[in-house]
Amino acid sequence: MALLTWEDGLIKIDGQALPGILVDQTVDGKVRFDEQKADGQSGKKRTPLGWEDTEVSLTLVLTTDDDGEDCYEKLEKINNIFRGHDAKANPKVYEVDNRHLQARGVGKLIFSGLSSVETDQDDTITAGLSFVEHNPPVVKTEKAVAKSALDLARKDEALTKAKAAAPEVKPNVVVDLR
Repeated sequence: MALLTWEDGLIKIDGQALPGILVDQTVDGKVRFDEQKADGQSGKKRTPLGWEDTEVSLTLVLTTDDDGEDCYEKLEKINNIFRGHDAKANPKVYEVDNRHLQARGVGKLIFSGLSSVETDQDDTITAGLSFVEHNPPVVKTEKAVAKSALDLARKDEALTKAKAAAPEVKPNVVVDLR
């Protein structure tokens, strides 16, 4: 898993600095609500269900350097990282080493969006890098299997009790010999 860090104006992935100057970061966490319309009332009833995945935005300024690398080449490098994927063609998951995110309890991110803005005022591009917290679902197959086996045992036991409690019914046969 690749390591993503940023501080002092630089963003690094596995120790390699991304082109551009980091100008700001935003970390956004929200509560997840279930909203239901209440009969006979205006508005909606909101019930808190937990938390949404944290969203992280980083803003980079890409300039044209004197050494010949222009802002478009820098944007292309960042876009190639954004389009990068793992062996199963899924977006990469990055482990994060950043004090701000550690304080917010975020350990893994997925590079979820890349936006870029250019003006006619100068030879720079402002790139917005969006990340979303990666919390893989916890699979609880053992409990599901145990529950279904328990359900089958209960059904068999109930069927056995029902057969034992039911009176034996003997069919009446009437033969008309006329």
